[in-house]
Amino acid sequence: MASASIRFKFRIGALHGIWLAMWAVPQLALAQQAAPPGTQGAAQVNSASSDSDNSLEEIVIIAERRKENLQDAPITVTAVSAATLKSAGVTGTTELANAVSGLTMPQSQGTPLPHIRGVGNTAIGTGIENSVALYVDGVYHGSASFSALTFNNIAQLEVAKGPQGTLFGRNATGGLIQVITLDPQPGFSGSVDLGYGNFNTSTEEMYVTGGSNRAAGDFAFQSSQQLTGWGTNVYNGEQVNKQALDLSARSKWLFNPAEGTAIRVIFDYAENNSTIGALRNYGNTHNIYYPLGFANLATFDIDANQQPYRNKKGGGLSAQLDQEVGFASLVNTLAYRQDSIRNGFDVDTGPQPILAVLTQSADTQFTEELQLLSPTGSSWKWTTGLYYYHATNGNVPGNTYFGGPAVNPKTNITMSSNNSIETTDSLAGYGQVTKEVLPKTDLTVGLRYTYEQRGVDSESTGLIKNVTPVTPTIINASGTSNIPTWRVALDHKFTDDVMAYISDSRGFKSGGYNLSNGDAAYSPEKLAAYETGLKTEFLARRLTLNSSLFYYDYKNIQVSRFVNGAALIYNGAAATSYGLDLDVTAAVMTGLTVRAGIELIRDYFNTFPNADHFLTCPGGSTSVCSLSAKGNQLPQTPTATGTINVDYRRPLAHDDGALNFNLNAVINSSYYFAPDNELRQPGYGLLNGSILWTSAHDGYSVRLWGKNLTDKIYALSVNQSPGATAVSYAAPRTYGITVGKKF
Repeated sequence: MASASIRFKFRIGALHGIWLAMWAVPQLALAQQAAPPGTQGAAQVNSASSDSDNSLEEIVIIAERRKENLQDAPITVTAVSAATLKSAGVTGTTELANAVSGLTMPQSQGTPLPHIRGVGNTAIGTGIENSVALYVDGVYHGSASFSALTFNNIAQLEVAKGPQGTLFGRNATGGLIQVITLDPQPGFSGSVDLGYGNFNTSTEEMYVTGGSNRAAGDFAFQSSQQLTGWGTNVYNGEQVNKQALDLSARSKWLFNPAEGTAIRVIFDYAENNSTIGALRNYGNTHNIYYPLGFANLATFDIDANQQPYRNKKGGGLSAQLDQEVGFASLVNTLAYRQDSIRNGFDVDTGPQPILAVLTQSADTQFTEELQLLSPTGSSWKWTTGLYYYHATNGNVPGNTYFGGPAVNPKTNITMSSNNSIETTDSLAGYGQVTKEVLPKTDLTVGLRYTYEQRGVDSESTGLIKNVTPVTPTIINASGTSNIPTWRVALDHKFTDDVMAYISDSRGFKSGGYNLSNGDAAYSPEKLAAYETGLKTEFLARRLTLNSSLFYYDYKNIQVSRFVNGAALIYNGAAATSYGLDLDVTAAVMTGLTVRAGIELIRDYFNTFPNADHFLTCPGGSTSVCSLSAKGNQLPQTPTATGTINVDYRRPLAHDDGALNFNLNAVINSSYYFAPDNELRQPGYGLLNGSILWTSAHDGYSVRLWGKNLTDKIYALSVNQSPGATAVSYAAPRTYGITVGKKF
């Protein structure tokens, strides 16, 4: 109770501090400064229907590093406004699949592992980066464990499908998630939202902005605290599946010292203490450590002698210069980020002290990107740039504790410890140009060349029978990669409302070292993508229908395996996938907008002779063996996914404001958790909804919301290993009320 009171007082104090700080921002406002030529503040989404003509408004994106109409971009992109995200119940990256078809978002111990068209990671580990790149305000976030963002000042979010290796480089094999936050505005304005939901969950959000045309700043703050968990650890009676604290703060400052010059400086910090996704035994069945099985636990309960915990802290600083230089626009972005994570969980998933992992990890990264962009209106639309990435990722340390049947009788090691640092230096040069080559026909050609060096410096040791130190094993290793990626696309405008394109793109995901188990190296994976698409508008821009067909040749796939609770990566697979994406937005009538998306995919391993298998091994279900996975489906890849979002706005009589009704549905067909295709998640559907009242004049609002209204139970992740198979489950039905005020 004392710690909860301290956290509550901290949050209230922080809110008061925000008010005082922002009142000090200059309030000599005139008019809103036009967005400068760089990527920040350049995108805009407003797909709600217009009350005047009931047509859909233009959607402007920056997925190709320049402002362009979504309907003119020869790539598959889903762009979503902040209002649409909120109405669909999407409050952070972990819920993005509610708004984007073809995107699945499994999680491992609270870390999102995005998959697009079957491309993505299935586990987390120190130094392992996601296959779908995350950019926030033009800055790449390399730490997968710190990609669970909570949204509270979003201008727009874009999800680009397919490899983005030319313009965004490494680790964008599956695609790109790009978050654009609000720019500070002159004057003084803001909003406050307070909410309460089931499981004793409270939320506080605030956004304030102010200043002048020359200098403006903002501050965004959000905090939530869940006091009651979804489940209990029956071993000790403590609650689990509880997010005790989720806090984030962000401040952006915009300076315009001269005509054609803009400088943005951004600070951000986040902290998260959670046991969401607590691991438990899959299906209450036996494993190698518990041959008699487990008690029949409730879905969200666990029975573990090691109480799970996960504490994250981190943040960063970035600065961006946008400068007009006559023949081009220059954009230079520098950023530094760091985070630390403490994590503990029970590997054997049972009540005996058999196998537990306690880790501490730390990540740092520095990036600089220098771009030149063609001027607006140029007949040659081009982008060129240099990109540098430096990162360190390490266990400081990572400890594994063995007891009972987990102790190897030949070594009698009861504790192993790994201190390791992986260093990455990556340098790339790139360019892309688009030019009209025939009437209404554009050719796009892009090329990127990446040089990357990775090294590892580690020391592994341990204890024999908790007393005698093990002779340390010291490893120093390094390796380099030189990889070209490219994109060629041809698009043709048949009319102002109909555009078709065809493209050939390449992408790669970096290799690395398995820091927690012998530091074995794994190689980069590569993807060749072929796509053709059609973008159309009908009925005087009341209906948009965008579709694409894709074919993937996926090689040297990085696949996850689990050994003593550690996630490891190994190569050795090739796969083919092909499918269809379809997105529809319709202004049905004044105030009623419907957005829907569907993706169908066929995927299979062409060859994978050494895939880990468990249930089908000759030695029985408690062993592991290498068998062929040829013909099997890729992990976390539903054959069909779909989303639908219905938004209806109705003004109230007597100028009493308006009501917004929203219904969001998500459908997933069944999928497998691993290449062995032994364990499968059955198909499921989710239903989310909200009712929002906004006042006509004084800025007040009240929102009733619910997520997973049908209380569907489904797995976030299933980790098979030689000893035990662990599962974590997604949230049950949640609901609440949020009261807000804009000023």
